[in-house]
Amino acid sequence: MVNKAVFLLRRVRVSRQEAVHALVVYFPGTAFEDRLRCVHEAWDIVHGGAEPVESVMSEVSDARYFAAAHERHSFND
Repeated sequence: MVNKAVFLLRRVRVSRQEAVHALVVYFPGTAFEDRLRCVHEAWDIVHGGAEPVESVMSEVSDARYFAAAHERHSFND
């Protein structure tokens, strides 16, 4: 079950919550706690135990910073 969870996280790129719910399709009758434990183990295998990083807006998405970065890196039109 851990191998299937690794596949779901690494190849299919589902969230941990989606992986827990998807495992019931592959392993009907398994307890939620067992599926949750397997997904946590798979997460550690895939990401080395690191927690997901929150995505933040890039500074270049703001026009003020984009122009400065454009100028700083000598991008000419």
